[in-house]
Amino acid sequence: MSDLASTNPLLHAIFTDHMDEAKDINATFQAGDEEAAIKAADAMIRKYGNPAFSRASDDSAIEVLKRAGDVIGALADHYPRGCIEFAHNDISSEALSIPRVSVAYRKYQEAQRLAYEDGKDRKPIPRMEIGDMFQVVTEDLKVSRAELHTLLNPESVAAIELCAIIGKDLNISAVREPQRGQYARANISSKK
Repeated sequence: MSDLASTNPLLHAIFTDHMDEAKDINATFQAGDEEAAIKAADAMIRKYGNPAFSRASDDSAIEVLKRAGDVIGALADHYPRGCIEFAHNDISSEALSIPRVSVAYRKYQEAQRLAYEDGKDRKPIPRMEIGDMFQVVTEDLKVSRAELHTLLNPESVAAIELCAIIGKDLNISAVREPQRGQYARANISSKK
């Protein structure tokens, strides 16, 4: 568990809160079925992380998007292929071997953990309507329909182009102030 705290703070926090399920996953991992253990851990993030993210405060949710934008910026500058990895909620050890990427990614992970902690005991917050989210993305963030399609199919463009599109989508400072928290919450709770 101490290794997990330093490599994946969000998963560590979820495992700490749900120790019985964590023990089952650990037993699967120890039995040599790493793939099944990873799938089970991802399922726990969806089961417990997404609801917490959807209830996180505006500040916590916005911080996650800011930090994700920092990761994309570092990847764009040093390892564009990592933007495809990030779009798939994964990042390679090769990408993390780059100091700027590693530092940005650790800050992003910590922001996720804090958003989870912030939201896990809060009451539900109404989710941003899809129409409003589309308006924010296309009007505030200037993401075109073609770019939206690319976000759904990240392998369809060059890595550096994907970095630019993801960077636009994460540019929370371009979102109108009254909608920033809602947009950030909807964004982080639907991607993990």
